[in-house]
Amino acid sequence: MNILSLIVEYNPLHNGHVYHIKKSKEVTKANYVIAIMSGNFVQRGIPSIIDKWSRTKMAILSGIDLVIELPVIYAVSTAEKFAYGAIKLLDSLNIVDYVSFGSENGSIEDLYNIAKFLVEEPEQYKLFLKEQLRLGITFAKAREIALNRFLGPKISKIIKDPNNILGVEYLKSLIRLKSNIKPITIKRYGPGYNSTETVNSFASANYLRKNIINKSFSVLNNFMPKYSTDILEYCISNGFGPVTLDNFSSIIIYLLRNNYNLNSVFDITEGLQNRIYMASRNCGNISELIKNIKSKRYTESRIRRILLHVLLGINSKLYTSYDGPNYIRVLGFNKKGLELMKMIKAKSTLPLITKVSNYKKILNDSLMFERDLFATDIYSLSFKKSSNAGLDFTREIIMLK
Repeated sequence: MNILSLIVEYNPLHNGHVYHIKKSKEVTKANYVIAIMSGNFVQRGIPSIIDKWSRTKMAILSGIDLVIELPVIYAVSTAEKFAYGAIKLLDSLNIVDYVSFGSENGSIEDLYNIAKFLVEEPEQYKLFLKEQLRLGITFAKAREIALNRFLGPKISKIIKDPNNILGVEYLKSLIRLKSNIKPITIKRYGPGYNSTETVNSFASANYLRKNIINKSFSVLNNFMPKYSTDILEYCISNGFGPVTLDNFSSIIIYLLRNNYNLNSVFDITEGLQNRIYMASRNCGNISELIKNIKSKRYTESRIRRILLHVLLGINSKLYTSYDGPNYIRVLGFNKKGLELMKMIKAKSTLPLITKVSNYKKILNDSLMFERDLFATDIYSLSFKKSSNAGLDFTREIIMLK
């Protein structure tokens, strides 16, 4: 028996995701598939285009047996913390054999060698990296230059691509945890991560989101399964999407103008808080705000994540208080997923949450989980018809045969 795991966002689920699921199952000869999925906010520093329950349904219809939510504090963090939170959660299940991720490179050996080097982190490398950071460039660029020097010119091309970067972070986490989960990578097919081009029936999630926001729905049928477009169209026609960062512009700017304690926010470095405060006083929407904060050192994705931390009240203490998720929150499952849940109950030391109303009885420490609840309450403010709070308590787990 082989149990495969994937770490996903499905924002939205498209043909490339279906290809990854099918190819991963084929390579691993998996009998069961678990997905760790971001909830209503994702790692790019944006809200998901539609809610987590709708995306869970897409996932199960695509061949996933069990969908587990990645806590929001990891879902909206840096690639390193996102990967660690997801891998630690998978490792804590104590039943997973494989984790599969997509990459532009397609070679697990290349990515593993980089990950191993970064975990060992030789002293000379650390000193050179600090020298590069003093030049005022981003951490990603400084690391690319440093790795190029110590591991050779081939590394530059690998470490530039976003899925390769995330893959390296997954591997670093597996090494640090001394996990028995075996990693595999499936070479990404079709257009790049941020590409606005299409290849046959494949398009990037970024391209699809732009078409959804522009109401070019007819385009989607070429690149998404019909059940995926049906779910998406249902959400939009009923006022539950598309959700974008623009929906939260006024709240974020209000919080910043009201002297939000930016020093308590993770990934804020010296000088950045003043830049954000000043921009908030001179900007009227989120796009303008990000444009005014962005610089050679501060990337747009980093700024978006910081703004989400402000919106969701996530402070840096939450990251130092926990060594990974302390619960397993189920979003949906099928018949085989029910079998997986029984295995997890028998093998895992973490509590399994299937009924949210019981969380205070189940969890000794509920601070991380309550951030998830709060994130959903904030997310629902974007809905056009009904923006009631407490959806985590009222929405049922997705159960499909």
